[in-house]
Amino acid sequence: MVKEFLSREGHPFETRNIEEDDEAYDELMALGARSVPVTVIAADPAAKDVQVVTGFDQARLREALAAAGGGSSPGR
Repeated sequence: MVKEFLSREGHPFETRNIEEDDEAYDELMALGARSVPVTVIAADPAAKDVQVVTGFDQARLREALAAAGGGSSPGR
């Protein structure tokens, strides 16, 4: 659902599978997240200041995207 939401809203994203990627798993644990999906949003891919959204929460995703300068589609 998160991937469909981000695609529909026109936001690029990277999918990482924690069952196949040990580094992705370690990063997830470092974020303190214990469930998936986890969406990490940053204005700059190299940024250390990120927003983390756990689960599929459209309102929280929109808020985090707007804070990162990604905005949201008009009327949504």
